[in-house]
Amino acid sequence: MHKPSVIAALLLLALNAPARAADKPEALLQRMQAWLEPAQPSTRRLTVNVRSGGETATWTAGQARGPIDGGRAVLTVLLEPKDLRGTALLVRQQTGKAPEEWLYLPYLRRVRKIVPVDEFESFLNTELTYADLGFVNLADRAVTGLGAANLDGVAVMQLQEVPKDRDTFSRIVSSVVPATGQPIKREYYDVANRLWKVGTFENVATVHEVPTAQRIRMEDVQTGFGTELRATDIAFGLPIPPALFDPAQLSKAANAWP
Repeated sequence: MHKPSVIAALLLLALNAPARAADKPEALLQRMQAWLEPAQPSTRRLTVNVRSGGETATWTAGQARGPIDGGRAVLTVLLEPKDLRGTALLVRQQTGKAPEEWLYLPYLRRVRKIVPVDEFESFLNTELTYADLGFVNLADRAVTGLGAANLDGVAVMQLQEVPKDRDTFSRIVSSVVPATGQPIKREYYDVANRLWKVGTFENVATVHEVPTAQRIRMEDVQTGFGTELRATDIAFGLPIPPALFDPAQLSKAANAWP
């Protein structure tokens, strides 16, 4: 008499098992990384607003992402103002390895390689770090789930990332939409476990079938300073010349954008 209900229960467990496995913290963090770093090659133009106290500086930059030597790369190069034009950050990553980073500063006319320990160093004294402009480094993160939450009416799962190098951030808490991996907010805590920075991902639109945040804000809640990125001219699927991801060619990177 009870067999149908038992079978139904077993079917329900079987159907729910894959969903529970997919919601493991490690899998959700990987899903978030895939959302932030789509596999398709892409280019975009960035408007960067840097707020310090009562003053705001505005830069423009070009950014390209794509495959290189079996791995992935992202290049960010400043185009304006004129005195910063050509400043370029290149990040490359092979599967299972920590990202490698190179910075070109025109006034030095030299490319500097940044070792992984510097991934949380501020980029040109903004609230953004080199990691924010490159890849989420899963190799050096321990992740745990903090449970479900509601963020401005959006159901999210919260993940806690603890970097191996905790000289800058003791932990990072990300609020992620489980079905898509879209991050809504990332909170960064200092070495004393005080909330330091809050990053938000806004104005999400589907561009060439790829969901993309067109506005990213990073706020320093301790100082009131902030940095905002606005993305325009976004294109996916275009071939990226390999030379654009060559550290030896960084001095010419700005020429790829008008």
